[in-house]
This record gives sequence, structure tokens and C-alpha cells, in this order.
Amino acid sequence: MSPITLQLQRIFWSLYGRLVWDEYKAPSKSSNVGQIVEILTTRRTGSSEKVLDAGCGTGNYAIALAYAGFHVTGIDYAPGMLARAQAKVTDALATSLSFQQMDLNKRLKFPASSFDHAICISVLQAVPNPTFTLGELWRVLKPSGTLVLVLPCKSTLPLQDVIRRRITNLSNKTLFRMAMVVVKSCAERTKLARYWTPAELREMLQINKYKVLTVDHGPPIIVVAEK
Repeated sequence: MSPITLQLQRIFWSLYGRLVWDEYKAPSKSSNVGQIVEILTTRRTGSSEKVLDAGCGTGNYAIALAYAGFHVTGIDYAPGMLARAQAKVTDALATSLSFQQMDLNKRLKFPASSFDHAICISVLQAVPNPTFTLGELWRVLKPSGTLVLVLPCKSTLPLQDVIRRRITNLSNKTLFRMAMVVVKSCAERTKLARYWTPAELREMLQINKYKVLTVDHGPPIIVVAEK
């Protein structure tokens, strides 16, 4: 991916996060939020465990985990996403939840073994070098730390059906929001979009020194691994 393409992608995601994402990805509408909280709660071995939400978007997963008693740091490159996430932080969560701008394509600004768990929700397919990103997540996890990956399956529906469904799910159907949905849906059908099978994800994680614990074929695909 060229630097120009990467920068354009980041600008798009910043706008998409600020103007569209929460229109149909609010916690109450996302069945995976509770599932991720349950996975990490099952893996919890003590109190005040630290979670890294790598590519946190507008913060829905991070907030749910903070309410569940975890100390959560959400990172994302897109300022628009982070602005929406930060606006959701209540006084009750202020000591257990924080958001930072950080680039998953570069070395993370955390020491080794900083986190008990890490989640990466619908992000790995968008980074130019997934092996590097997985390596950085491995570095900042503590020994026996948990990594949860959530990745989309390639849609078999006709493009027009995907667009129609997504627009239907928007609660505020402005022309600009609907146009962004169309752009995103079309982009997913290009060569820039990356999809893996569950078997390919298992192999990639094992190559990167993770122990794969479970693979839910989805959709979406949910993989739980351990450092």
C-alpha cells in the first residue's frame, strides 16, 4: 500500500468514524460487544487487569470492558474515531479508561509486557503489514496474555444488497452518510480488501508465536489466542 493510499484511507476512516460508525454500531446494536467482554472475563485471573483495544474506533468495546472492571487503553490513528470515543467517557470511567492516538503500523509506545489482554476488532485486515502488527501486540502482552481478533468474512451477497442493508441500518440517513456507506462497501470488493479463512488466521498466529485457543468461524471470525 503506497503512503498516499494509506493516508487517504486514514482520512476516510476518520470521517467515517465521526459521521457514520456509531449510526449503526452503537453497543446496543452490536452482538459481539458482550461476547468479547465474556471472553476476557473468563480469561481474567485477577482484579484491575489491563486491556489494550488496538484500533478502538469509537470506543464501544473499550467502554464495555471498562464497565466490566478492566482498565482499558484504546488506541487508534483516526482523530475522528478518537473524538467520538472520548466524548463517551463518563466520570465513572475516567480512572479506568483512556484513549490515545497511535499508529498500528509503527512500534507501539508501550513497554513490553504492559497488558494482560489485547483486542483487535475488524482492524487487522486494514493494516499494511499484519505480521508486524501482530508482533507488536505480542510484545506488549504479558506472558499468557490473551489476544482476541475479530475479522469480517468475505460477503457472498450482491453489492447492492450489502449497500441496501447498511443504509437501512443507519438511524440518520443523510446523503453524505449514505455516500460514505456506498464508498466503503465498494472498497471492500477491491484488491485492497484483505480476507483470511479461519485456517489461514490460525496459521498466521502460530507463525507469530501465539497459541491459538479457539476459532469461531462466524461471521464474523473470532479468534482467541494466548502469548
